[in-house]
Amino acid sequence: FGVNYEVSDCPWNEENMLAMITVSGEEITEPMPSNIVFLIDVSGSMDEYNKLPFVKASLSMLIATLGENDKISVVTYASGVRVALEPTPASNKQKILGVINNLQAYGSTAGASGIQLAYQQAEKYKCDGNNRIILCTDGDFNVGMSSDGDLQKLIEEKRENGIFLSILGFGMGNYK
Repeated sequence: FGVNYEVSDCPWNEENMLAMITVSGEEITEPMPSNIVFLIDVSGSMDEYNKLPFVKASLSMLIATLGENDKISVVTYASGVRVALEPTPASNKQKILGVINNLQAYGSTAGASGIQLAYQQAEKYKCDGNNRIILCTDGDFNVGMSSDGDLQKLIEEKRENGIFLSILGFGMGNYK
């Protein structure tokens, strides 16, 4: 990567200086395909204005940026877990958005089972590119494995196998 910078006088305050720093990496000419599993918490605690509705809006924006070589799966968890959408080309945005927009919050929070099912999906459809689970949650796991150590060990093992986990938190004051 390359780093460039410029420093100049501040036009509105002569006691200050302005700095512009640019960092550039290798230009990607052919984007890598992505196998993305959206793991969405649809438990009852997500039934608030700043949780599941924000998840839907956020994922809609992300889906708009994905390319034709990308595949999306949707796994949900509440009292139980399910694959709401098998891998679907990102070009089929209407189908993906239809599944996401129809999600409703209910029940308890089987988060650990959701993570395990999401990893199964990611492994089943692994590609030579970005293999990632994007977990959208408010932080509660109250059914099944909830030990931080056990979850961390699972996530580390899967990372070594080339499947990465990103966690997006929604709502306020409930993260564990």
